[in-house]
Amino acid sequence: MLRAESITHAYRENRPVLRDVDIRLSVGRVVTLVGPNGSGKSTLLRVLAGLLKPGAGRVALDGEPVARWTPMQRAARLAYLPQRPAVAFGYTAADVVRFGVVSIGGRADRDAADRALRRVDMHNHAGEPFDHLSIGQRQRVSLARALAQIGASKGPCVLLADEPTSAMDPRHAVGALSVIRDLARSESCGVLVVLHDLSLAARFADDAVLLGRDGRVAASGPAGEVLTPGVLGPVFGIGFVRAGEGGSSPPVLIPTDPVETECPPR
Repeated sequence: MLRAESITHAYRENRPVLRDVDIRLSVGRVVTLVGPNGSGKSTLLRVLAGLLKPGAGRVALDGEPVARWTPMQRAARLAYLPQRPAVAFGYTAADVVRFGVVSIGGRADRDAADRALRRVDMHNHAGEPFDHLSIGQRQRVSLARALAQIGASKGPCVLLADEPTSAMDPRHAVGALSVIRDLARSESCGVLVVLHDLSLAARFADDAVLLGRDGRVAASGPAGEVLTPGVLGPVFGIGFVRAGEGGSSPPVLIPTDPVETECPPR
């Protein structure tokens, strides 16, 4: 569906943020992208969304380079949730959700916006100015916008979400990720979500990609194999204990003490 091959990108000459990154999204699966601060996670999402041209490599959606898709064509197949949702003017929460439909050339449907807001428990705030909401509430409205956009699309789709729950309380974070997982299953979507909460990543992701500090893929594969103390510790420079193994609840990754690592040069 969406495939990136040998992606390299630098904001400054000879200081690459991403190095030779390969990633693939498939319909019905949730992939979590994890890694230390500065490892290039947000940059990679912007490259995959077609918002940033890589210095080298190729991103293709259904075999067609993303760069060749018009903005409207891309919006009809791909929804992107930025790390810090914002709007330029005093639009309401419902207005922001309707933009998701308008972006693909559809009609601003009030009912569709209301359904999307209800899915993220924000329907009671539909008429409030977006910039008056808390950051966590804005994240939920932005997720509702993506739901409306994807719901109005035809055919398989992609959701790229950059730390979509970072400012949410635990209840709404779990609810939002449940919605995202359901979206992958029921709407024929491939999902890539950046998460810093590794326990949530272990709970909701099918697969995981771990970026190292040097911008390279340090590990990728099934989430249960990547999100382990032995794999995560050397990359993050801290130990982890994986608790809750074998029970009915999902595993919990608990940070412990720093570990000795050599940080590759940037």
